[in-house]
Amino acid sequence: MSAAAKPHPIIDCDVHPYVPEGIKSVFPYMTEAWKQRFLRKRATVGAESRSLRFFHPNGTVGRDDARTPANGPAGSDAAFLCAHLLDRHGIDIAVLNNLQIGSICTALGSTDESIVLATAFNEYFLQEWLPKDGRLRYAMSVASQDPEAGAAEIRRIGANPGIAAVAMPSLNILLGNRYWWPIYRAAEEMGLPILLHVTGPDSVYYGAPNSAGGQPDTYVERYVTIGQPAESGLNSIIFSGTLEKFPKLKFLFVEYGFSWAVPLMWRMDRAWRELRHEVPWVRKPPSEYVRERMAFATQPIDEPVDPKHLDRMIEMLGTDMLCFSTDYPHWDNDMPGQTLRSLPEADRRKVFHDNAQRMLRL
Repeated sequence: MSAAAKPHPIIDCDVHPYVPEGIKSVFPYMTEAWKQRFLRKRATVGAESRSLRFFHPNGTVGRDDARTPANGPAGSDAAFLCAHLLDRHGIDIAVLNNLQIGSICTALGSTDESIVLATAFNEYFLQEWLPKDGRLRYAMSVASQDPEAGAAEIRRIGANPGIAAVAMPSLNILLGNRYWWPIYRAAEEMGLPILLHVTGPDSVYYGAPNSAGGQPDTYVERYVTIGQPAESGLNSIIFSGTLEKFPKLKFLFVEYGFSWAVPLMWRMDRAWRELRHEVPWVRKPPSEYVRERMAFATQPIDEPVDPKHLDRMIEMLGTDMLCFSTDYPHWDNDMPGQTLRSLPEADRRKVFHDNAQRMLRL
């Protein structure tokens, strides 16, 4: 979709940049002592750190045509990314979310290492990417293994106008647990929403969110079930009273899908009507909280054989709940011209622009 042909502006809520030389790229943003520690450990930060069973069947999650002109990793050159994605598809704003640091902060690094690297990655993208193109925004990373340190990082850089959200890598701790309150409090203070996204170690490493019932056996099995922690996390946010405790905080669920949200809201509302005396801090039907303070990124879209079934699902959910995302440069990304084409133009404008404008700090 060219910029001239599009009828509305486009905000892409999920674009994945990568550092071009692994951990060496962020060495300038840490002390010499930490640099030497990582060098001696021969530390790496690959795009994926998974066991053999979860290697992508085609060898990589990145698109081959998204590799840089110097044959670097897909998504590792800001200028090429802007030309290949934003210029070609008429995207006005792209929210950057680096999954390498997300994996480190979830499970791949120690607590102290994740704190140091979160700061280093944040500085790298704020200083070396955002100044290169005014269409870029950044979802800052926090070290989930230490919520107080995560809160301090939000307060350190959260006022930067280039930051649109707090990318909080999930752990195997429900999202309504008071463990997360320091991060939520700081994000609310800075007017930033919490962006929740699959990070890579999910269902693979100890401490990361797990699929229900046990460990999947293949990439495709894990891919299908990877949204389960989002469903239980949303349920936890509601019934813990988190949204009452933090009345201005918003949540954006990214790359978890959205078709599960409708039956979940039905079930939560029914349970609340019958058992609300157990959670008196939940002052209104759970679905009202969800519709007021949460949204879901469009990618990956579940595609039934009959497209009308998806239309009905979106009608039940409501187009006010969806924010467009590509997931560039990954293999299953969705481009604007191929996404939700059956929606009326007024609804497409909501999904492709207005909802993200409301949910994110842009």
